[in-house]
Amino acid sequence: MKQKQDLNLQQKPALKVFNEVRLYLDLLPLTYLELREKIEEIIEQNPALEIENEAPDEEIKPELFSSSGAEFFEYYYEDDEDEKDPPEALVPYIPNPREKMRKALLPHFQDERERDVAEVIIDYLGPKGFLDEPSFHMVVQETGEPPEFVENVRKKLIGLPPYGIGARDVIEALKAQLKARGKEGSISWKLLNTEMLELMKKRDYDRVAEKLSCSLADLKEAIEEIQKLNPFPASTFNDKTADEVDVDIILEEDDDGELRVRIIERDLPPLRISPFYLKILENPDASPELQKFAKEKIRSARWFLNALSKRKEVLRKTVEYIVEKQREFFKKGYKPEYLKPLNLREVASAVGVHESTISRIVSTRFMATPKGTYRLKFFFPSSVGGFRGNISSVSIKETIKKIIETEPREDPYSDEEITEILARKGIYISRRTVAKYREEMGIESVNKRKKKYRLEVST
Repeated sequence: MKQKQDLNLQQKPALKVFNEVRLYLDLLPLTYLELREKIEEIIEQNPALEIENEAPDEEIKPELFSSSGAEFFEYYYEDDEDEKDPPEALVPYIPNPREKMRKALLPHFQDERERDVAEVIIDYLGPKGFLDEPSFHMVVQETGEPPEFVENVRKKLIGLPPYGIGARDVIEALKAQLKARGKEGSISWKLLNTEMLELMKKRDYDRVAEKLSCSLADLKEAIEEIQKLNPFPASTFNDKTADEVDVDIILEEDDDGELRVRIIERDLPPLRISPFYLKILENPDASPELQKFAKEKIRSARWFLNALSKRKEVLRKTVEYIVEKQREFFKKGYKPEYLKPLNLREVASAVGVHESTISRIVSTRFMATPKGTYRLKFFFPSSVGGFRGNISSVSIKETIKKIIETEPREDPYSDEEITEILARKGIYISRRTVAKYREEMGIESVNKRKKKYRLEVST
């Protein structure tokens, strides 16, 4: 007789570890809002996980112990359906950008037909607040309204503050803002056409001024006026700029000058394993089917609670290491030149997790500090060698920026000259790298800077 191997005893612990790790990794990249949504989802799916002090304190009816898990679930939750708030009602709600747009813009439409079209337009807007041609046709198709009617509603939307929502492109959005300021036909308005913009790209200010019949001083004033406009009107409603929404990490400095990392958990509901399901496991009268059902749900709930706890622990350790590594940046005035070279591998080794885990953490998060909000990615600059040791690329960029800011206006530095200046400071990089860093910072070439400086001198 062949001996039969029992694989179940070896598979179950491995399966448990796998499920816990997978769940924990899934939770890591979630922002504060996304985590709240995930908690709502899990509560809906798993009756053994509940919010503390929200479930009524009552005994399970004896006849239910002989029922199956499905029968118990159906009876308990349908019986109390009218008395219980849904899980999502227990977690404070924060509106998304489109809902903010609806709240701000739709009340301006008194005509119900127009309001319905405006709401559909908002649904089809791109992330910057624009409605391109394909999306316009989708609105026409969905509403069943004539294109002329939809176009009139779109133009009405464009003319509502913050001015530009529903525009075809940046130019139309900027013109809507100028129109709201009574600037139709102004030099700024005339600048916003293809021919003028092409000349502006070439820094051919003399030609632009000639075509617009204005002085260089008037042209400069018009350019500055346009620069103050908002090219992406949807940003007004964008939750990404609100610390209380997306930032789940806060860096504070106490009275003693110590830096403290705080992980935000406000409004996250306190969770527990359901007492009802724990009682099922303790009751000998419960049917095997019901006990199996309860055991599986309790196990899943514990996995989720453990994953939440581990997520918070790893997140805290990661941020604390980053803050300690970049202490000089925080203590010396939040200047990029004080950033130290840092990579994912180093943090992963210090925290005791895989490099991909750190990548998951820093890829989506922001940290609020006493002097502004930063992406965690900001604190991971690459490094370049120098006689002072490794120097972060961010620090080098800042040095290049300062060199250009203080360069002589009549004879600005070429990339080669900047390379030589850096070498005298003990920073050895190639001219090509200087050009790359300059372009990444949005700083123009020496020839374009010369033309810009000439415009400033002329005014």
